[in-house]
Amino acid sequence: RESHTNKRHSIWIDLDVSDSCYNSQLDSEDDDCMIRITRGASYQIGLPSPSMENTDGGEQKHVLNLSLGDLILGSKNEESKAWYPCPLSDSSRVSLYTPTGFANKVAAGTGLIRADAIGSTDGKNLEFNALDWEDGYFDLSAPWIQMYKIEQASDDGKSSLFGISRTVQRPLGLSSIGTLVSVFRYDQIATQDNSASVEVEAFDVLPGSLIKPKMHTLRMILYEGGGAGKDRFIPPLNTNECASNQYSSLRCSEVKLSDLTKHNLLLNSDGTWLIDRTVMLNPDSSLWMMVDFDETYLPFQKFPADANRGIDAFPSRAKFSIEAAAPVTLYSSSLLLLPPVPDMSMPFNVISLSCTLWAFVLGSLLNILVKRATESVKSDFTGEKEKRPIDKLKDKLKDKIDRLKRVFRKQAKTKAAVSTDESAEVDAKKSNMK
Repeated sequence: RESHTNKRHSIWIDLDVSDSCYNSQLDSEDDDCMIRITRGASYQIGLPSPSMENTDGGEQKHVLNLSLGDLILGSKNEESKAWYPCPLSDSSRVSLYTPTGFANKVAAGTGLIRADAIGSTDGKNLEFNALDWEDGYFDLSAPWIQMYKIEQASDDGKSSLFGISRTVQRPLGLSSIGTLVSVFRYDQIATQDNSASVEVEAFDVLPGSLIKPKMHTLRMILYEGGGAGKDRFIPPLNTNECASNQYSSLRCSEVKLSDLTKHNLLLNSDGTWLIDRTVMLNPDSSLWMMVDFDETYLPFQKFPADANRGIDAFPSRAKFSIEAAAPVTLYSSSLLLLPPVPDMSMPFNVISLSCTLWAFVLGSLLNILVKRATESVKSDFTGEKEKRPIDKLKDKLKDKIDRLKRVFRKQAKTKAAVSTDESAEVDAKKSNMK
């Protein structure tokens, strides 16, 4: 509605690789390696308010006229512009998932791939080819789709009467904080002949070894009517919308543990919570339980062989008991929780640096100690005392003076020898002259 503000929750990227990419030899062109990258954002937008209009059947209904800009940018999309698909892509599609219980009418020129999707109901998936848009773009403010609520059809037998599911929401990442959601459904349309309630005995396990459940955030919301018992039912973002939603028969109320027929909370030593509760569900209703949790850093000994796969958590269990019928026990799918995975090479790096430091310190210390011990042992055997620094300095000066004296003596002897040779040559010359 208009009172809502646009808010982005997370950005996701999906990478899909074909099987042929893993083959070393390609037989034909049909086996080309195909990589599909899908990038999207999960966010909350404020849609415009519905208006009363005449539908195809001539009935006055609340109709919601949406443009592509309303679906992407929300109702606060001032100065909306055109949207151009990527010119380098071979395929550019827009997927729209319509909510359950709504009929939709797609405007012309939107590039709808399946023409039979016009007028579809009950959460139909619509796909549009962006490359078929006229002039290569689409105006974000142009009409895109018209939606209006339809009467809920009776149960056609395709969906199950009872339902149970368990999911985890982690908007900040796969290993960050999040919320565990457990849902129990009773998909039976209330009529005069069949309006019996069902007793649900639910059991949930919150693994304390994988997450840190914050039990003070435990909240339960009961949705009734408006297709709340359907498998594809999507609840509103807050409970205030149920009371203000004038064009829907959906009702919701917050349920406390004290309001339940029976409940039991058990805390184990490892931080695991066991939640056992019993609640009565009316036809076409569902009970949603949400518990926030913080991430847990596991010791590396508890990680499985494939640490990046995650660890399986226990599923939820529910026993549905109705009058004049045997009880039905259902189990939800097992959750795959991924705790924060550390860099497994860091221990090796830390050990290497620590050993290098200790080798340097201990090596230097042993070198000093062994050198001093060798000198002390030598003095004990020889009886020599270690000279003082002043004595060592005197010895060094004496050695240098002796070296200088030897050099001077050598030079004096050389000069004397040279003078003797010269005098001998002079005497020889004199004798020759005579």
